[in-house]
Amino acid sequence: MDAKDYLLTSSQYSQQFSACLWDYNTLNVMKLYRNGGTTASKCLELIGEDFILTAELAKPLLHVWLLNNQDVSKNIRLILPEPAACIAVCPKQVYLALGMTCKLYVWHISSGKLLSVQQKNYQPITCIKFSSDGEFVLVGGQDGMLVAYNLCDLVALSNNYLAQTDIGQVEPIYVKSDHSLPITDLHIGTFGKKSRFATVSSDQTCRLYNLLTGENLLTLVFDEPLFSVIFDACCWQLYVGGASGVVRTFSLQQPPRSVTHHVDKKTSLTFEGHTKKVTCLDLNSSNTVLATGSDDNFVFTWDIKSRQILKKIEHKAPITNIKFVMAYENFFADVVKPKTVINTLERNTDFGSDFKIAQIQLDDIELSDDENALDKQKIRESIKKENTRLRVINKQLYNAALEIRKKYCNNVRE
Repeated sequence: MDAKDYLLTSSQYSQQFSACLWDYNTLNVMKLYRNGGTTASKCLELIGEDFILTAELAKPLLHVWLLNNQDVSKNIRLILPEPAACIAVCPKQVYLALGMTCKLYVWHISSGKLLSVQQKNYQPITCIKFSSDGEFVLVGGQDGMLVAYNLCDLVALSNNYLAQTDIGQVEPIYVKSDHSLPITDLHIGTFGKKSRFATVSSDQTCRLYNLLTGENLLTLVFDEPLFSVIFDACCWQLYVGGASGVVRTFSLQQPPRSVTHHVDKKTSLTFEGHTKKVTCLDLNSSNTVLATGSDDNFVFTWDIKSRQILKKIEHKAPITNIKFVMAYENFFADVVKPKTVINTLERNTDFGSDFKIAQIQLDDIELSDDENALDKQKIRESIKKENTRLRVINKQLYNAALEIRKKYCNNVRE
């Protein structure tokens, strides 16, 4: 295939497909992914070069497709405690994060282990994003609160050896309550911990932050509620989708001197074509084409330089997700051998005696016939204690390394 990337879309009409893969240059349909119900907004992800993952609207189900198979996988059953509002897969395809009501769930994908359940938001979670290096997890909610976690803290086995109710909650890196209404979308740059990230809200503001410190770098005030945001790979151009259907772009190369700046049609360039609110945005891999999805049932692709519409893709219902994806060979391969293993998701964080690493060690121990059940139990208990002790030590070493890094960074700045 000549195209370097394709466009993956979903809408609220699921009779035809749950997700559709388009060649956005020719409007040819490459694949239809069926039988997964209606894909909820912010619930469409790729797992490496192997799978498409979606969450079904208003149902506690995740659906998985192999890239080359248009029918949902029947061998992988992913049942959730409750319907998911948003999902995110870490860049290394190891962890899966979901927002369900006010709780953040983090699973280990290959084992299905539930590693963490956090509840910092007071109202339902609306969006989750991993940083490009996988070190940070950002969570936005209807309460206008943004919570930033260190992924290592969320998945540390020393914390999760006991039930979540016993160990308490992980302390976030920082919490921001700058928005007065729900956070509707957020986007993180591609420079790891040195990135910026942006949030938009129904309170008509877009806020730009430093990812590492949480410092508010810029606040843009618009004249309408905002529902989607993205900026290019260089973090030079910011694109914001509003309730009126207009997408506005703002240059970050020459930011205003004041932290707060009011944006109107005179001070920003616009992409005008949609008739209803723009719910999702994405840029292709070369940052030359912008894709927008709206409640008017259309997906538009735009030429960035001229701000002209290139193609219009009509759906039968409001758009829920759009995503540019690389043109992987697995989309058209006869046989796909997945590099990632997906296991059934567990419902609690208490590993107990079924914790796989400890169980493998126990199975490798050969006991003679004259050793009784009491001896076996003692061996099990000693291995459990040793595992717990080692995990605590690893956690302490990690915390010490973080403190040294912070101290070193502060000295360098001074």
